[in-house]
Amino acid sequence: MTTRDTMYSEDISDSRKHVVSVLQDGVTKLPPELDEAGNVEYKLDNASSHRAIHLATQLQWRLAEGDGHALYIVGVHDNGDVIGISNEEFEHTIATLENMAQQLDNARIVSIKKRVLNDSERVVAEVRLAQKTPLPQTELRVAVLGDYGAGKSTVLGCLTHGEADDGRGKARLNLMRHQHELESGHTSSITLSTVGFDGDGRVQNYTNNRSAEHIFQRSQYVVTFIDTCGHAKHLKTTARALTGYSPHAFCVVIPADAAEVSTTTREYIQIAAALGMPLMVAVSKMDIADKAGFAALMHDLLGTLDAVLPERSKCIVVNVDEHQSLANDMMRLSVVPIFTTSAVRTLGFGDLTAVLGKSLAKRVACSTDGVEPFEFQVEHLYSIDAVGTVATGWVHSGAVAAGGAADTQQLVIGPDSSGNFVEADVSSIHTLRTPTESAKAGMSASLAIQPRSPITIQKGMVVLGADQLEAGGRRISSEFTATVTVLNSDLAKMQAVVVHIRSTYHLATIVDIDRSTELQPPGCAQATAGLRLRLRLSGNVRELIYPGMPVVARDGRSLTFAGRVTAAM
Repeated sequence: MTTRDTMYSEDISDSRKHVVSVLQDGVTKLPPELDEAGNVEYKLDNASSHRAIHLATQLQWRLAEGDGHALYIVGVHDNGDVIGISNEEFEHTIATLENMAQQLDNARIVSIKKRVLNDSERVVAEVRLAQKTPLPQTELRVAVLGDYGAGKSTVLGCLTHGEADDGRGKARLNLMRHQHELESGHTSSITLSTVGFDGDGRVQNYTNNRSAEHIFQRSQYVVTFIDTCGHAKHLKTTARALTGYSPHAFCVVIPADAAEVSTTTREYIQIAAALGMPLMVAVSKMDIADKAGFAALMHDLLGTLDAVLPERSKCIVVNVDEHQSLANDMMRLSVVPIFTTSAVRTLGFGDLTAVLGKSLAKRVACSTDGVEPFEFQVEHLYSIDAVGTVATGWVHSGAVAAGGAADTQQLVIGPDSSGNFVEADVSSIHTLRTPTESAKAGMSASLAIQPRSPITIQKGMVVLGADQLEAGGRRISSEFTATVTVLNSDLAKMQAVVVHIRSTYHLATIVDIDRSTELQPPGCAQATAGLRLRLRLSGNVRELIYPGMPVVARDGRSLTFAGRVTAAM
């Protein structure tokens, strides 16, 4: 039972069964309706059709308050007076409730219990509604990268909203969060957007759904796009997206009217190689490309991909039928698909969406299904009245249930700057904006976290089992080694860089450099690839570090290197 359970919850406890019900003879008064909490709604008047969307939203909120259950008490005023309604009004009310459930597409009427008031033809009733059994959901995260003005947000606006751009950035307005972004047309923050696929593979986006919640409720597979910043002054934000938002694949966007592949775009391709990430390329703005310029751009792009990723095939995708095999090869790091798109003409998005949907299906086969110890990485934080601190992020492994981990292990959260963890409880969980009993590996989640000891919860922290702090090569340390690909200038011992780890970053010093040739990846043509660095975090900062975690470093407004941790010291 949670704090949201009410006296009318289906999972009612024995200690509360004595609460008065409108179905009991002689009852003329109930407690006043709680407008701001609970899963109970009093309904007296008949709703007009123009309020249908509002009423459906109201039902969705009541279902969320009752962990998937809601109770509508018909014939009762908001102040609790039992008045009753006529049989004709009752039939109309039931039809309205059925229509509300159909609009949500994930709710149904479970039971209807009616009572006729004494010496009257007026009736009252209790109508119970419940969410349908949710689809088993899985998620694929795609980081969308590109240079300043490449059209990343516009491409995503077309994918997620199904609307053509007007050539002046109309499509991107749906994704931008801040006024200065709307005015400048350039992204300065990380934005998440979604495309879903139902059990039959049909696309679910804002074309056929009115809200993100509706998309999630109707989808079995979800692709979450991580829209990043292109401008160099927002490089810190982009680096945080790469290490802190747990992407499964990269999508690099290149404008078709570009003269060549830019330095920034080359760096993103190098990062994909350094992290061993599946990569796709979306060429945008095909509606303004000229034949000669596009041919030169593609020659440069293919040359860049051959130099950085010689072991992967390259495939220009135009109206192909074998989306499944192409997606499988991309996720196996065998091929880099290249899509040509136009947001103005809405061209090329069919193939791109189909491959992403099939790529997600491939990701499902690799799911851990909660058999590993629980680990949750904090990406963002909110403070909500009556709930407390809510952390959103990614379930890296294992599973957790409200009240504790799925295997009843004690949870801890940290580290703080000194490397300390404290015990914590998880009081409630949402996955994909839907209240759930648990969250498992491979899903975005929101956890209401209640530390048992004082600690300032911050981005980049981790929630995991207390007995897992030293497992799997994890160590709370200020020093570690990593195998990296150098992106810009040469590196030197004692050089200071800013290192991104999960959703946080620290100043670090390069203590040692191992330039052994055996570290070179097979087929890599770059002399600077495969360096092994030993880094030390400055200022006595200690972090939870483990083998395989991604690290990205920057120096001013340029990326320095990217790679993965090999060991914590």
